[in-house]
Amino acid sequence: MLKLNIVLAATTLLLVCACSDSSDSRPAPTPLMDRYVLSSADSVPEGVAFDADERAFYATSLQGGSIVRLSADGEESIFRAADGRASLLGAAIDSANRRLWVCAQQVDGLDNRVWIFDLSSGDMTMEFLLGALSTGGSCNDLILDTTGIAYVTDPANPFIYRLDPASGEGAILATDPLFEDITGISLGLNGIELTPDGSALIVARFAPASLLRVSLPAAAEIQLITLTGDMLPPPDGLAFLEGELFAVSNSSVSRVQFNTGFTQGSVVTTEQKSGLSTAAAVNPELYVIKSEVVNFAIGATLDIPFEIFRVELSDFDQ
Repeated sequence: MLKLNIVLAATTLLLVCACSDSSDSRPAPTPLMDRYVLSSADSVPEGVAFDADERAFYATSLQGGSIVRLSADGEESIFRAADGRASLLGAAIDSANRRLWVCAQQVDGLDNRVWIFDLSSGDMTMEFLLGALSTGGSCNDLILDTTGIAYVTDPANPFIYRLDPASGEGAILATDPLFEDITGISLGLNGIELTPDGSALIVARFAPASLLRVSLPAAAEIQLITLTGDMLPPPDGLAFLEGELFAVSNSSVSRVQFNTGFTQGSVVTTEQKSGLSTAAAVNPELYVIKSEVVNFAIGATLDIPFEIFRVELSDFDQ
C-alpha cells in the first residue's frame, strides 16, 4: 500500500507540473502603449472602440468614412477604406458575436443609419435605417448590453433607440423633454453608457451640460442626475471603468463617482489635450481619442496628429 501511495503521489505531482508548464508557456498579451498616433492627416476620427479579444482599437472617421484598426503594438491597418459615403461617429464592439457597430450619418447624402460589420471579414452584415424609427432619425453614439442589443442616442431629436440585431427590428426606447436639442445644431444627446449593474443607461446631454439616467428595461424613469464637486464641461463620449464613469469633453476628462442608485454623482475634472471626443475603457486603463471634432465643425485649423492616448487616472485623486 505504501508503494502504491508513493506512485500515486508522484503521478499527481507530474500532472500538476505539466499543467503549470502548459499554462506558463502561453505568450503574455502584448502590452498597450501609452500613445498611438493615427497616420491620416485629414480623416478626422470621432469614435473609438477596443476589442479585448484581439487587443486592438478601432477608430471611425467623420471625413471620408474610413475605419482604422490599431493593434496593441501600434500597427495600423485599414478596416474600412474611405469612400465618402458617410460620416462615421460612435462605435461599439460586440465581442461575443465578433461585431463592430458604428453610427453612420448622411449616408450617400440622404439619411442616417447604424452599420454592423463582421470583425473577421470586415463585411457590413446589417444596417438599421433610423429614419424608419423617427423623422430625421440620427445617431451620435451607442452602447451594447450583454445580449447584443444596442441603445442609440439621437443628437438632433429627443429619442433613444433600441436596436435588436437578432430580429433586425428597431424601436424608440425613450423620449422626454430632457432630451430636446436646445442648440438647434444637433448637439442634444451625446455619449451613452450602461451602468455596471445593467439597471439603467447614463446619457450625456451636451447643452446644458449634464448627465441623465434612463431606467431599464423599459425607460419607466428618466431623470436628471444630481452632480456635485467640479463643474461638468459639455460631455461627449462616456466610459465606465471599474464602477466609475468618465466623461470626455473637448479639452478635459471628468470622473463621476455615483451613489448606489446612479441618481447622484461627485465630479472631478482634469485638463487634457484639446480636441478630444470619445473614450474606451481598457481595464484597468482609460484611453481617449484626440479627434479635433470642434475645430473641424467650425472650420478651424486642425491640430494634428490625431491620436489615441492613455489618461493618467491618478490625476483624479489629487
